[in-house]
Amino acid sequence: MARFQVRETFAIQDQPTFVLAGFVVEGEVWPGMEVGILFNTKIRIKAKIDRVEFVRRPDGDVVCLCFDCSAPDEVTLWEALSVRNQTIEIRPATLPLTTYPK
Repeated sequence: MARFQVRETFAIQDQPTFVLAGFVVEGEVWPGMEVGILFNTKIRIKAKIDRVEFVRRPDGDVVCLCFDCSAPDEVTLWEALSVRNQTIEIRPATLPLTTYPK
């Protein structure tokens, strides 16, 4: 498991992509991992990271976790979640169960 401090969030409307920008606090992150945001004991939202990009800024390098959204409404939902200034968990994606022939 990795932990990520979200510094800011933004949407890239023409793709549509949503970005969590910040810093890896613990572990490593890579495409295909899942971001888990816990709102309370019953509500947890998961999303797969499609790509990880690095941005050099005068105040330090920033890691960008990018999510390709299947619909514009999904971008709106991410914006409404307001995860800025939170530390979130990142885990390897759950592998599907495989049925082997006998």
